[in-house]
Amino acid sequence: MATIMDMITNTITEVDKSLNDPRPNPGTPFPGFKMPPLLSIDNLSTSFHTDDAVVKAVRGIDLQIGHGETLAIVGESGCGKSVTALSVLRLLAMPPASFDSGSIKFNGNDLLHLPEKEMRNVRGNDISMIFQEPMTSLNPIFTVGDQISEAIVLHQNKTSAEAREQALGLLKEVAIPSPETRIDQYPHELSGGMKQRVMIAIAIACRPSLLIADEPTTALDVTIQAQILNLLSSLKQETRMSILLITHNLGIVAQFADRVAVMYAGKIVEESPVETLFDNPAHPYTRGLLNSLPGDDRERKLESIPGAVPHPSYFPEGCSFHPRCKDIMPVCKQQQPPEINMTDTANHRTACWLYEKTSQENS
Repeated sequence: MATIMDMITNTITEVDKSLNDPRPNPGTPFPGFKMPPLLSIDNLSTSFHTDDAVVKAVRGIDLQIGHGETLAIVGESGCGKSVTALSVLRLLAMPPASFDSGSIKFNGNDLLHLPEKEMRNVRGNDISMIFQEPMTSLNPIFTVGDQISEAIVLHQNKTSAEAREQALGLLKEVAIPSPETRIDQYPHELSGGMKQRVMIAIAIACRPSLLIADEPTTALDVTIQAQILNLLSSLKQETRMSILLITHNLGIVAQFADRVAVMYAGKIVEESPVETLFDNPAHPYTRGLLNSLPGDDRERKLESIPGAVPHPSYFPEGCSFHPRCKDIMPVCKQQQPPEINMTDTANHRTACWLYEKTSQENS
């Protein structure tokens, strides 16, 4: 019969295996144990108060990101994806922005209630962000090396010489050609792909636990897109960081993400593992997005979703998607749909009146 010491030794071995597991999302280290999420967003609502109206950009969303996991948020422009990311880092000007409700917990600490001084220690150190537009996100009057070194000096207490050496290593890590020359160049001297790599170098300089990548391949050709995604995947494997990927490119989601949340009009309308979403999409909006992708059948005409995302100051009553939905019912115009678990494990959820009857029958 196993002794207590044997049991402890076996448990330590299992935990050690989990910590060294090369998979991006290794799961629980041993039966009965579940790690808390790295980032937990609960009932977050973010609004902008203007002279004309209140713009409700994010409306009561719930999201979780585990350690070493990649969560993708997809949706059309204007759905609230970038505002969600900026809310996590509290990079919204207040006023006009305000957090109306909810919490954003990172490693158990609510970021919405941290003093600004402590929040500055989180930005760029524990949580970093690749901003949406590399052409304008870099400061044109500072060299690439100075901009990478800034976070290193600030968060890691390095000297300027040490930070420069580390910045040079980061440029090599993100595969910038001739890094010894590029480190002293200005952003306008670099191509779009190089600027994107510099943005990634800045974001990973302090080896953050969470990387927010907001459209990291925007305006890049497909070859550079593949290189950027391969780079992020390699960095994730090496550092075991989590990634919040914001994109409207479902091809990137299929290749890169573990889970996906579909966002529309400031709300999460569907969330599931990537394979489940592509094989069995539940929400009409998700199906519309997938039907707009080119397939193997060259004769099939690409479908489009009629209409456009409503302005966040003037959302329609009921389900915000009902003016564009092919499966509209009378209740869709009157009430917002409840969130429904499509499986017993609650890893696939959607907000649509189509499944309310099924949900009641299952309960």
